[in-house]
Amino acid sequence: MRKASLAEAKAHLSALVDEAEHHNTRTLILRHGKPVAAIVPLDVAVPSTPRLSNEEIERLFAALGATAQQESAVEDLLAGRR
Repeated sequence: MRKASLAEAKAHLSALVDEAEHHNTRTLILRHGKPVAAIVPLDVAVPSTPRLSNEEIERLFAALGATAQQESAVEDLLAGRR
């Protein structure tokens, strides 16, 4: 992990953000020699949510139950205009 003073981080913020984004570099920001913040890649700060598998999606729809008549969204919209 790279370390940078607050003054250095302020002067080179764009470059530090580019390094985090493109090279997954983490930078610890120091104020008076003590850690106060960090610049990290987005996936470190905000972990992505896992996507549902097709099986999980099918189970969710099955749990909701089947509707008597299924209409497409377009058909539903058109029916509302008449």
